[in-house]
Amino acid sequence: MNFYKTIIAAGMLSATLVSGAHAELDNVTLNMAHIYNPGDHWGVVAENFKTEVEKQSDGKIKIAISPSGTTGDWPQSIEGLRIGTNDIVLQSVGALDRYGAVAGIEAYPYLIRDMDHFKAFYYGPVGDDLFQAVRDQSGFQLIGAAYRGARHLSGSREAGTLEELKGLKLRVPPLDMYRKTWEYLGASPVPMGFAEVFTSLQHGLIDGQENPLEVILNASLYEVQDYVMETAHVTGAMTLIFDGGRYDKLSAESQALLNEVGRQVMLDATDVMLATEADLKTQLEEKGMTFVAVDKEAFQASMADFGTEFPDLADWVAKVQAVQ
Repeated sequence: MNFYKTIIAAGMLSATLVSGAHAELDNVTLNMAHIYNPGDHWGVVAENFKTEVEKQSDGKIKIAISPSGTTGDWPQSIEGLRIGTNDIVLQSVGALDRYGAVAGIEAYPYLIRDMDHFKAFYYGPVGDDLFQAVRDQSGFQLIGAAYRGARHLSGSREAGTLEELKGLKLRVPPLDMYRKTWEYLGASPVPMGFAEVFTSLQHGLIDGQENPLEVILNASLYEVQDYVMETAHVTGAMTLIFDGGRYDKLSAESQALLNEVGRQVMLDATDVMLATEADLKTQLEEKGMTFVAVDKEAFQASMADFGTEFPDLADWVAKVQAVQ
């Protein structure tokens, strides 16, 4: 979307993130994959990362981007990190929970209070500890965290109360955290890949799905959905995922540059997403979607025992909640 390009072009990225001689930088091309279209928000974020890395390294480190799922859907792209097809994948932190339970904390419902809390967590010591724990469990190195946009429920019928949610056939990503969340809320979650969502909604195989507004708009779900329930049940985080073994083979100078550029690009992506969420809502309303307020207190109350489903995350939930 040109809207994203216009905002990002306003000069949010810092001009110089890494100083000093580049003599110790690797001469390398890193293959980066994501499932988003080039003009979409995350497609632009990937291009910004490429541009800044190549600029700051004087062209020594090059990034070759495979957009739009050309190396597979997000699970296949992440598997590509392990076999060497990909060097970097732009995807959510929680996408790694199949490799290590701790990554699932990203999708834990109603955990992040607001954006100050988001930044204090992901860019503070608890966030650093989380990324190290993910590395220890999964073998993947994470760089940066960007606000993905709050996840909301969209549906072919209004479902703003717990009673209305009962029996709603709802597509969820194939991750336990999402499935359990909607089971607790009374819906009937159906794990499936996102590529199947539009046609499944179109043919009535499912009644709804849940995603940030940016995904609902860019996937044209307004053509097969009438309602957005403003559940804001997850404040998600996108990140840059590297295979840890190959990341470790890069020089310390290359690692430092990738870390500094990656963190800054993801912080800038957060600011852009925050600036565009209201516009996304307006665009979806103009497409005919009706936004429905929900009783978040009732939703949260129904999940009082949710932590018992994920006892391995109990300490992490407490740590994140304690971040000020």
